[in-house]
Amino acid sequence: MASYSYTTAENVQAELRSSTAFGSSTVPSLTQVTNWIQEESAQVNRDAGKVYGSTTYSQDIDYDGSERIQLKNAPIITVNSLVYSTSALGTSTYALSDTKVEDTDYAVYDENGEVMILFGNWSPATGNKRMQINYDAGYNTVPDEITKLATKYVAKRVIDTQLEGDINAKGSGKSISVGSISIVKNSDFGVSQYKELKQDIKDLKQSLVTGFGVHRYTNY
Repeated sequence: MASYSYTTAENVQAELRSSTAFGSSTVPSLTQVTNWIQEESAQVNRDAGKVYGSTTYSQDIDYDGSERIQLKNAPIITVNSLVYSTSALGTSTYALSDTKVEDTDYAVYDENGEVMILFGNWSPATGNKRMQINYDAGYNTVPDEITKLATKYVAKRVIDTQLEGDINAKGSGKSISVGSISIVKNSDFGVSQYKELKQDIKDLKQSLVTGFGVHRYTNY
């Protein structure tokens, strides 16, 4: 399983309004925060039911004669190759060796995750595992909402771990120490701030469904 980092330690530091960067001597350390970033990025994938990082896939196609082939993962970044067997599976001459050409033999609809056969130039036979499509899907640039959600997940984890969920207001303009990280806010940083963070996470998770998270389930 590939690991993804949808945010950075610097983003988490900014979210916490910390005056000190994560490092080897902070609590939590930079190493710990980096691990949490990967874990919470994986949680974002689970929330959305898809992977937002660029991932390479190889998909065998049981071809049924349709004009359009729906791939399992979207959006498509690029189709690296489409190979075809001129012989049926189970025959001695079966081999995925006939490489087809994009925009000559097939067209790609990136956002929908579809490959359309251009029948005017190519008429593939039906059959099991008749094609193999190798492609990259996901996003070259992670959407801002995904970065925000991962950042807030990790920030909440820092607070939960160090303060064990007991966030005490320290007064306007004063600081709260999370280990050796100093968090400063112009207004009280307490229960209300913690509730705001949790509400932000809830709203961003909802946007995965109602906004841009409308693609199919992605294996990861």
